[in-house]
Amino acid sequence: MNGPEMFITEEISAEFRESLLARVGLMGVVFLRTLPPKSSDDKETEFSFKVEGTAGVKRFVMQNSHVSSLGNGLFHVKTAPSNEPIPIIKYSLLPRLTPLPLRIRLVKRLSGTLLSVMLQYVANPDLPVPLTNITFVLKLPVDPTLLKVTPKAVLNRSERELKWHVDEIPLKGHPGKLRARFPVDINDDDGGEELVLFGYVKFSSPRSLSGISLQPAIEGKTDFYEVDHRYSSGVYTCY
Repeated sequence: MNGPEMFITEEISAEFRESLLARVGLMGVVFLRTLPPKSSDDKETEFSFKVEGTAGVKRFVMQNSHVSSLGNGLFHVKTAPSNEPIPIIKYSLLPRLTPLPLRIRLVKRLSGTLLSVMLQYVANPDLPVPLTNITFVLKLPVDPTLLKVTPKAVLNRSERELKWHVDEIPLKGHPGKLRARFPVDINDDDGGEELVLFGYVKFSSPRSLSGISLQPAIEGKTDFYEVDHRYSSGVYTCY
């Protein structure tokens, strides 16, 4: 390390009901990584920095023992060195201004005792880079027999989960489709309404989804290094 480092981690959660977005939320944390105690002679880490791209922020919560606000997006850090990254600011975005990296839709059709399910997905074309290494999971209502899937998927019978791995989702193009079909036992009394079936997605990407960035308080002054932002999925589901 050449000096203190700062980075952002963000977690986005969303719930889709059929094709409609029911709820969405993004939580972010700004971390400070100081020089290790031994190499810093136990001197306090102290500098000011600026947070930009905050138009969509609902609220900031500061760790007052490490950082204080100077107003107008400026903050001042003063803290003892640590071997672990220190969370100094937490924030959330306004739902209406939260960007969605991925839209998903669950389509299901019951024909007699045969249940057909399709997970559709499409990327946000405004993402700076495509999502890669995405995992789609379908929670099944039964341990399926005579299961047919396209494309190839992995079945976990003990968890009743069907899992697809997608290498990359292009930013432009037709929606992706993951299909499964299997028979289920249906009671005449409930008409199949008790079947619990939903999907969820796991992904991460090496940058800030919110567009928030960290800048030196004085242009051209290097008090810290901005490194390795990342966002990932929290509870990202479709019903």
